[in-house]
Amino acid sequence: MAAQIPTFDELVDLLRVRLNTADALKPADLHSFKELMKDHEDVIADGWYWDAFEELEALGHLDRNSARLSGGDADGRLSADGRAYLRSIDDGV
Repeated sequence: MAAQIPTFDELVDLLRVRLNTADALKPADLHSFKELMKDHEDVIADGWYWDAFEELEALGHLDRNSARLSGGDADGRLSADGRAYLRSIDDGV
């Protein structure tokens, strides 16, 4: 039985959590979206990384130094709003 393909929103939520984890380990670094989502590369369409970047940026969840990169990748870290969002869903707010 084939595994269900995650939705765009589910993948963005997972990326947000993984950015938070990467930020905790290396807070000064920008993190490659492709590297963080490598285990899902078989279900991620071309252009998804930039779409995810735009979504997180529009929500104010990315640090201002985050950027889209050539080759369709993006790198970034969470903003204070992105971290606050994750805390709010953990708290059930």
